Amino acid sequence: SMEPLELWGYECSPFVRPVREKLSELCLPHRMVSCSRGSANRNKMIEKTGRFQVPFLVDPNTGIEMYEGPEIADYLEAVYTVKG
Repeated sequence: SMEPLELWGYECSPFVRPVREKLSELCLPHRMVSCSRGSANRNKMIEKTGRFQVPFLVDPNTGIEMYEGPEIADYLEAVYTVKG
């Protein structure tokens, strides 16, 4: 079964919103990892990746971790669009 994708970001980010919309549009289970200013998750991301940038997607189904909203949207589209 499919693991939920992790989207790191914060609610009001204009860069994160299109990725959230894409996840919903493709009906992908996901959880938002909130990393607003001062949150522990922000430090976790820096420990994990060496920098802080959102959106950041972690896909446990493919092992992909990536930045950049437009690239994430293209990736989701490519991997999870049902061809038909």
